[in-house]
Amino acid sequence: MGTPVTPSHPRAAAASAAVVLALAASCGRTVPYDVLSAIAAEPCPTGAVLGRVCAPDLQTWVNGAAVSVEATDCHGAPVQVATVTAVDGSFALEAVPAGRWTVHASVGAFTQDTEVTLAAGERHQLPDRGLCVAQHEVNIAVVTGTGDKIEHLLTSLGLHFTTFEGTHSTWPTSGQRFLLDLQTMQHFDLIFVDCAAASAGGYHVDFGAGAQTMQRNLKAFVDGGGSLYASDWALTFAEYAAPGGFDFLTGDDQGVGVPLDTTRLMGFAPQSVTAQVADPGLRDFLGKPQVDINFPKQGSAVSVHWGLMASAAGATVLVSADGVQTCGDSSCVFPGPSRDAVPLAVQLKRTGATVRGGTVVYTAFHNIAQAGDDVAQMLKYLVLHL
Repeated sequence: MGTPVTPSHPRAAAASAAVVLALAASCGRTVPYDVLSAIAAEPCPTGAVLGRVCAPDLQTWVNGAAVSVEATDCHGAPVQVATVTAVDGSFALEAVPAGRWTVHASVGAFTQDTEVTLAAGERHQLPDRGLCVAQHEVNIAVVTGTGDKIEHLLTSLGLHFTTFEGTHSTWPTSGQRFLLDLQTMQHFDLIFVDCAAASAGGYHVDFGAGAQTMQRNLKAFVDGGGSLYASDWALTFAEYAAPGGFDFLTGDDQGVGVPLDTTRLMGFAPQSVTAQVADPGLRDFLGKPQVDINFPKQGSAVSVHWGLMASAAGATVLVSADGVQTCGDSSCVFPGPSRDAVPLAVQLKRTGATVRGGTVVYTAFHNIAQAGDDVAQMLKYLVLHL
């Protein structure tokens, strides 16, 4: 429910009383103080605005979206009414001054405005899909890889993006040139990196001679308010963007870097896990506390030696699972010991809590080769809240 916030405003409180004083003065009369006080304190007519917020696809209802109105009451005082959307995307802005105002909705990088004319006592209902957040000026880049296709999910959300080739037999690719040019990177608000981007095939990920420049650029991009999503073998991108923010389990306990021999990563496949959803907003969006996640060994999203995190380090755990199998040998043919409380999706904020952007999200799993739509729904939420 919306809560009105009326800041103190010395001139506004006397606005109506001033009009009375002016009229009295023109007639040579005076007005008692108590009369003036009563006029200034007279409540203003208000109403309410109700509606639902949906995603750019015009189908997905968004919880946790911020909705607000900035208005002026009948005394001339500024009034802000704000709330957040419920599980079904619904909201109610109560005690909004009568008049014509702009309703503003935002979630992550996505926003939408709509105009309303509110009469006294009216409960104005916006039409369904009358307040769907949109991409507007948000620029999105995707660095492609062979292990995942996050671009498919972005398309399903109705988002537009620029694609940079991240996987090729040899460097440089358009993806490498993109990541070597900080000015071009800063033209974008969100960068998504598929699993196995920067892979020349096989089990090696290598940024080439420009690795140090890419590391500086990714960190500068996020520290400057850009947000990054990376999955599985794109873990090096996440590490570069947020140094010290991730702790991955490797066979030699030496951490990860580039060039990266991915056979050092300890995630075993095939396996399926039932994961616990730790983030309350994500749990509400999914409508369930658990999700099924698949780590396949065959097909278009092979997950052998996937990026299993030893701990969340400085990140916030969004999804985790118990009984996750590690590799039992260097070739990961056999499963080894299982681990509990394994983070499978994490989020790390590099900028201040009140500053939009500056977020790194890493998922150990892929968008494709999943059973059911648990993972797709989960990733929709993460994309919308970047």
